[in-house]
Amino acid sequence: MGVEGCAKIIKYLLFVFNLLFFISGCGILALGITLNVNNGGFATLLPSVPFLNAANLCIAVGVIVMVVGFVGCCGAIKENGCMLLIFFFLLLLIFVLEIVAGILGFVYQSQVSDYVESDLITGLQKYDTEKGLQSAWDRLQSDLQCCGVDGAADWAMNSSFPATQFPDSCCREYAVGCGKTVGYTGAWKDGCAEILLTYLEDNIYYVGAVCIAIGIFELFGIALSMFLYCQVKNDSQVV
Repeated sequence: MGVEGCAKIIKYLLFVFNLLFFISGCGILALGITLNVNNGGFATLLPSVPFLNAANLCIAVGVIVMVVGFVGCCGAIKENGCMLLIFFFLLLLIFVLEIVAGILGFVYQSQVSDYVESDLITGLQKYDTEKGLQSAWDRLQSDLQCCGVDGAADWAMNSSFPATQFPDSCCREYAVGCGKTVGYTGAWKDGCAEILLTYLEDNIYYVGAVCIAIGIFELFGIALSMFLYCQVKNDSQVV
């Protein structure tokens, strides 16, 4: 015997909630893949702060949301107390982890710039030894129109680039071999560290806003799932 009355309404509300939750997970996953294709190289440059990469974060969140949404849909439509309880605790765990992540992000915010500069210097020095880093640096400098960590002169830290030389991706007017001939005046003036920090901060604000909205949505789901679980449990005891 299924639930009746108000509980039946809650059942279908929870099903719709989880269906939307699952669809939003698909959307977040698609966004993460798109960001990873377009800007995935940036994460290669920042191994110390991978959590700042919006693409990786969206992919992870998207997969988790899809799984939780699927469990919730099955639990609601089947009126399965076990699945509803699993859904409740998964959703509660995600909500708690979001709060913890927000607190940690706020606490360690001041250290991000140090990590970014340190990782960029390390990547610059290994530019010609690792293909992934080389590709990431070239994409970073071309896309953000910057050069080096704090400026073009930073490339002197790499023995492959004598004074006034740098990768072609630094050139304001790109041409094959331009990094060896145009000198500092032909390179992008701004260093990449400051521009990259601004880029990451903009992404973090967007991610933060989405997390707040999802958190409110999650509280609604937590309340619905617990109400339906209690109703299903009561009905089973009556039977």
